[in-house]
Amino acid sequence: MNKYLQIFLLLAICFSSCKKKPEVALADIKKKCKEINEKQKDLKSKHVDDLTSARGGAITGFYKDDEVKKILSERYTDTCRTFTEYYFDDGMLIFILKQNFVYNLPITYTEEKAKERNDSVWYDDKKTQLGISRYYFNDNKLIKWVDAGGNDIPPKTAKFIDKGYELLGETVILIKQLKEQ
Repeated sequence: MNKYLQIFLLLAICFSSCKKKPEVALADIKKKCKEINEKQKDLKSKHVDDLTSARGGAITGFYKDDEVKKILSERYTDTCRTFTEYYFDDGMLIFILKQNFVYNLPITYTEEKAKERNDSVWYDDKKTQLGISRYYFNDNKLIKWVDAGGNDIPPKTAKFIDKGYELLGETVILIKQLKEQ
């Protein structure tokens, strides 16, 4: 009986060590992103227009051989501009950094339009607010989300799970646009 217990414990230790602990996974992701940024100048790049952006945008992919390592996305709308960095390791999404600049009013609401409507407030870039969100992935699965307010979003919530699928879908569309243009 003691022999079976030892085998069971050994198996349990082996299987538990196969899955990375969250803090180890996060450290690996940060290290890999730093390496990609340091070697970015050596990567081949491809730049295309973002056809899904409402008021224009661009996508730049960085490749080592044919493997995507990083994608930069710029998107513009009347109410914000968003700059997003996507990082990959062995063809898998590992990290997304999203910087969202939210305008005080739509960019089309100029001083002239405001005065026509007797309004004292119009679009002012100095009043733009920046929100930075961070998304960490392991095996193409969202494992950590830090929202624009610096809050960790609980991983077992529907909001967290939906965001993971949304970001993966967004990434697939960007890769497709890079390949087809």
